[in-house]
Amino acid sequence: MTYDYRPKLNIDTLIFSLSDVLVDVHLSYHQVVQKTVQTYFEQALGLPKSKESLLSTEDIFWLQRVGGFSNYWDLARAGIAYMVTLIPTVPVVTFPIRFHVPAMLAYLQMASARLKILPEDLARQKDVKTLAYKAMAAGGGLDGVYAVLPDKNRHLVVASGEITKINLVGRIFQELYLGASLFETIYQEPTVLVQSTGYIEHESLIIDRELLAQLQQKVALAVISNRPRYEVEHTLKARQIDSFFSVVVALEDMQKGKGKDLPDPWLLLEAARRMQPSPTQMAYVGSNPTDIKAARAAHQTISCTAAGCLVGALDRAALRTVLEESKASIILGHPNNLKELILD
Repeated sequence: MTYDYRPKLNIDTLIFSLSDVLVDVHLSYHQVVQKTVQTYFEQALGLPKSKESLLSTEDIFWLQRVGGFSNYWDLARAGIAYMVTLIPTVPVVTFPIRFHVPAMLAYLQMASARLKILPEDLARQKDVKTLAYKAMAAGGGLDGVYAVLPDKNRHLVVASGEITKINLVGRIFQELYLGASLFETIYQEPTVLVQSTGYIEHESLIIDRELLAQLQQKVALAVISNRPRYEVEHTLKARQIDSFFSVVVALEDMQKGKGKDLPDPWLLLEAARRMQPSPTQMAYVGSNPTDIKAARAAHQTISCTAAGCLVGALDRAALRTVLEESKASIILGHPNNLKELILD
């Protein structure tokens, strides 16, 4: 059974998902996913520019909240992988000898030079909601999407390898999200496609800062994220909430520890392992079915309450349904409702 925020949580540790719980990323990560898909089709595949996004806000909702995506790079990759199945078949051409971003752009432009299709055509053909449900039935996330999509034009999706070399999808995403200055600081090379400030500057705090201060006095607080540590720490510091969290587990920790991404419980269990003293009763607040599945899996090792959060959902009823189906123990309308659960 799920509740809005009526039961009490008797815990000593509270772990948060960063995105869509602590921080509103609708004007950052969500828009970057849209812009990455748009930029890829316009600048790499040569489609005419359009005022309408190929991937809508609603499309992102269905993929993320129903399709089981927790990784925004994967979300952009899935959007592109789906859209290329809607265009005419593009023959495979010889790969460039030198593997770097400009060469990959040239390869894609050569491959798609005779492509005659308008963005409006793709908008009419797409059915992302159905794709999301099919993907979840196939296991969710990028693997689920690839399992249900045909292989058609998959060679056009250049999305693996290092960001600074041949991972074109990741490169576009990071340039858009970080902006020219931050990208150069982190990756030690100039941007190729973006010269503006980044969408990272558009994020805003969801949870009340004073509530975090009060929660910190009663329970240990931690944050987990599958994003790079620099982005997580930058966001926490920019919102002036970094001092409340004793543990932050990010992408680099997962890579170093050879851990798996959500819905695997690795991130949660690693956060618990780093806590001093070790937690005995913890809760995890997330916004996706993958978060709930990870918390329930972590519960096999340490007592962990799975809490879902509806804040900012495009369709709260739909999100509530998928969180209930994922067997969330508690469903919060807003993270500020933790006050009633823990403090009152």
